[in-house]
Amino acid sequence: MPQMRILSAPVLVVSALCSSLLLQACGQSSDHAEKKAEIKAAPKLTNDATSYAHEAWRFMNEADPYVYRKQRNLIEENVRKPARKLSTDWRINVKMTDSVTEGKYALCRKALTSLDVWARETMENSANVSQTKADYERDKAQCKDALEHPELGNTDPKKKAFSS
Repeated sequence: MPQMRILSAPVLVVSALCSSLLLQACGQSSDHAEKKAEIKAAPKLTNDATSYAHEAWRFMNEADPYVYRKQRNLIEENVRKPARKLSTDWRINVKMTDSVTEGKYALCRKALTSLDVWARETMENSANVSQTKADYERDKAQCKDALEHPELGNTDPKKKAFSS
């Protein structure tokens, strides 16, 4: 038995060393450089409809020329996708409680939706194109009016929610 104890101690030491080397080797890649996950800053979220209304106005002025010129091959990527993304972000980030106080800025979101509908109708060469264009131009004019009269846009629900 004493001879067995003398042999088992070195075996345990060698086993422990081999295990630690094996575990250490598993944590490293051999010839490949490790790819680190890229950490990006989170987008700045706002629940202020004013910001979205101004962004919608900027976007509409940038995007509607594609539809006016009937550039069907550019409409999907340059008009429809960004319009739907902006509209979706607006709906997600402006809380329901804030929506009540969104005031006339909601007209800008409506104009954004009208632009998307007009763009789709234009791509499909629909018979309704002239009507959807007229709807968009009406909605865009209402958005412009809301932006020019900000006192009718966002309201503080504690101050103006139901004032007469």
